[in-house]
Order: sequence, then C-alpha cells, then structure tokens
Amino acid sequence: MGPANFAQELLSAADRTGEMSGSDLKALLRRAALVLRNAGCDLGMEADIEEALDGAAAEMRVSKTHLLQSIAVQWLIANSHIPLYKMDDWG
Repeated sequence: MGPANFAQELLSAADRTGEMSGSDLKALLRRAALVLRNAGCDLGMEADIEEALDGAAAEMRVSKTHLLQSIAVQWLIANSHIPLYKMDDWG
C-alpha cells in the first residue's frame, strides 16, 4: 500500500474510530508510527509549519522527530485514543 492510500486509510479511520475495534485501531496507530519513524521528518508540510517545528524543537533541545512523536502522543491521549498511563511507554 502506497503512502497516499495509507493516508486515506488513516483519515477514514479517524472518521469512524467509534466503529473500530481497539485492536484494529492499535494496529493502525502502530503502523502509522512506523511509517513516520521510517520516513524521518519529511512529512511534506508547508514551509512555515516546518520552520515553527524546527524552532520549537531547537528551543526544547529535542529532535524534530521526538517533537512530532510527543505532539502525536499528546493528541492521542487528549482525544482518548490511548490511556494517559500509556504515555510513559512512549518516552
């Protein structure tokens, strides 16, 4: 499955998280994490977003990859997609 198809699958899943089983959602999120990790930080964002991320990562003294992972985990916790106690498992 190519990146465009996978992105569409993620968007579709976001619209129907209530219908998905927990194991299906976990598998999809793990796959997304692997794709992002293997892709590095080049997610095709607009220049001003890239600049803001670079600045925030530098200010926090973390890699942009770590910053993006933290943002994703915090969003998933805030939207009840993963439990708060799992945060320690993600670093």
